[in-house]
Amino acid sequence: MNCITSYQQYLSIEKGASPRTVSSYCRDVLVLIDSKKIAGFNTSAAEPDWKLISSSKHLIRNHLAALRYKDVSKATIARKLSSFRSFFNFLLITNRIDSLPSTLQGEVSAGRQRKLPTLLTEQLVDKLLALPDYSTTIGRRDLTMLELVYGLGLRLSELVNMDIGSADFAESTVKIVGKGNKERILPLVGATRSVLIKYIKDILQPAEALDVIDGVAKSSIRNLPLFTGRNYNRISPRTVQARVALYSGQLAELQGISPHTLRHSFASHLLDGGAGIRVVQELLGHRNLATTQVYTHLSREKLREVFKSAHPRSKK
Repeated sequence: MNCITSYQQYLSIEKGASPRTVSSYCRDVLVLIDSKKIAGFNTSAAEPDWKLISSSKHLIRNHLAALRYKDVSKATIARKLSSFRSFFNFLLITNRIDSLPSTLQGEVSAGRQRKLPTLLTEQLVDKLLALPDYSTTIGRRDLTMLELVYGLGLRLSELVNMDIGSADFAESTVKIVGKGNKERILPLVGATRSVLIKYIKDILQPAEALDVIDGVAKSSIRNLPLFTGRNYNRISPRTVQARVALYSGQLAELQGISPHTLRHSFASHLLDGGAGIRVVQELLGHRNLATTQVYTHLSREKLREVFKSAHPRSKK
């Protein structure tokens, strides 16, 4: 359908959505309009009557009800509702429909319950960072990856896509390309900076490493992947996850953590240390403040626990 193809381009180009988001949103819409037999998004099938579809009072409501009946998670239902709202807004601004379906006008949320993320204490982070064997090349690589994820609050995709030239040591900053190819500049200081410099010196020839640190390296060096796996190809997300799982299995307190656990811990520790929520939002690259606010809840819980254990009147 030409409309779906246009919607894909709208999400990718105008909204800056990631390829995964584009794929998920389009797939949700195709299922909604009962296009399961359509293979992919490029098809010669006739365009549906979008005005007729948008005027249906029960199409979206019944679809969501069927998902609830199948015990689909609230998070997935909320994602699908977001997909539908985005698509019909696109139809509206492109004059394919006259108004939004009534269900989308009245239903603000699908009752999504935001799951509180798993966090590590500062002491557990220190224990995790002490696990890689620094006498080996892989151990030094793993420590640098863990340090960057926790020290900068990176997403897994952001970590694996870093190049050797992503860091500007003169300015003590790192350029990160996040969701939707949106760039953000993060401070590179303290232990994170020191570990990264040691790693650069470890993987490059001395002269090349100094050029990178001084900011005069050739593009052929700067554009090389920072972290590599087999055959010196860019490391895969699965490999990073496997390495974190390996270390988390070595201590009972760390079992079940993922790279994203370190990102969550980064945000929570910043708030505990007095950082403002807007600052944390910018550092994490969150588009909406509501996504960052889950960490304020965690900080309030910790504050409550400290108060109960420390204040003499809290026990009476």
